[in-house]
Amino acid sequence: MNKKILITVFAFILVLVLLPACGGDKETSAPTGKYEIIRRAVLGGKWQMYQFRLKLPLNGEFDIDLLDLMEGDRVDGYFYPEKSTGVSLEITAGTNMIYSSMPSNGGTSYDRFSFSASQPSGMAYVLLFKNVGTDKEISVFVEVIYPATARIRGPLDLK
Repeated sequence: MNKKILITVFAFILVLVLLPACGGDKETSAPTGKYEIIRRAVLGGKWQMYQFRLKLPLNGEFDIDLLDLMEGDRVDGYFYPEKSTGVSLEITAGTNMIYSSMPSNGGTSYDRFSFSASQPSGMAYVLLFKNVGTDKEISVFVEVIYPATARIRGPLDLK
């Protein structure tokens, strides 16, 4: 009798431990009022991808810092606001702005971005999203694909 109970408890614990691993590369986190990680994946061992939902108050900003990019490393991504009046994106390396996307005529902005790291620009790049519309708070979907050797930091607290 005790052996059956012990085996049942062990099997239950094993299922609880292994069940999250069966979900694949999807990772979710509870919204914190600033961001939510929707999905994270390693792509072919050389690339990694993050999908975020950012929450921006009126005139609010949110930055994503890409660090440790090497000469020639490529970064790709896209963003779009979910039911809002406008979001902008600026990508900077040091004091150099290398990309800017603003909504036209006060409308919604969505865009793709892509760049290659270069030493004159540095090894750290900042993606700065801003709520430039009239909504009190907006949600912005963002996907970023970058080399596995680089890392993201900032308000996201990713390891």
